[in-house]
Amino acid sequence: MEQPFLSVVIPAFNEDRRIDLTLERVVSYLGKQDYSWEVLVVDDGSTDETSSIAEKWTHMVKEVRLEKIPHGGKGWAVKNGMIAATGNYRFMCDADLAMPIEQLEIFIDRINDGHDIVIGSRQISGARRFGEPLGRHIMGRVFNWTVNILAVRGFEDTQCGFKCFHGDVAEELFGLQQSKGFGFDVEILYIARKRGISVLEVPIDWYHQQSSKVRPVIDSMAMVWDSFLVRLRDVRGMYYQDTDC
Repeated sequence: MEQPFLSVVIPAFNEDRRIDLTLERVVSYLGKQDYSWEVLVVDDGSTDETSSIAEKWTHMVKEVRLEKIPHGGKGWAVKNGMIAATGNYRFMCDADLAMPIEQLEIFIDRINDGHDIVIGSRQISGARRFGEPLGRHIMGRVFNWTVNILAVRGFEDTQCGFKCFHGDVAEELFGLQQSKGFGFDVEILYIARKRGISVLEVPIDWYHQQSSKVRPVIDSMAMVWDSFLVRLRDVRGMYYQDTDC
């Protein structure tokens, strides 16, 4: 089978209330493009109808695939999806589709310019947030400040769920990933920086989703711990290269 130009990886855990609409929008958009593509839904051990809904799409659209894995966390789902994907470019896409899928073209254009990784940002100049509660915004900024101290510097928004990778870069980085939860983004960017991989942050429009799986306080604390573990793993030589971040 010919390698698709783009793989869209959608991690999903108990998303039966919105995965159908998300796939409808993603498939509709991709179907209008002039490149080949695949959509890979990674069901992270859901206990609802997420898997059966995604499987229905695999029968309707040959480019849609379903990967079912034991529950491990968002990072675990993205890791499995990125490694199972076959596209020349691999785009991580949150199941809530908080960023309109039409903005995917921004990522494709920038990665075509020669960047290895392009990450969406809700914070840099030109980005727009819609409907985000003030408390969540403050938590996000505090976390990003902490990340800059503990792990990786120079990014305004490490946690946005929309990122695009060259396929070979994705296989290299996600093959080394250890974090299974929401803190995996920090680890991936940390390893990328260590290996001299080009990362570009681009502004996006982002719409807060009421049914988000993120628990601002609990998950922020867990992500801070994950950021500390990234440094610890590096000291232990788990990323195979000793250069300053």
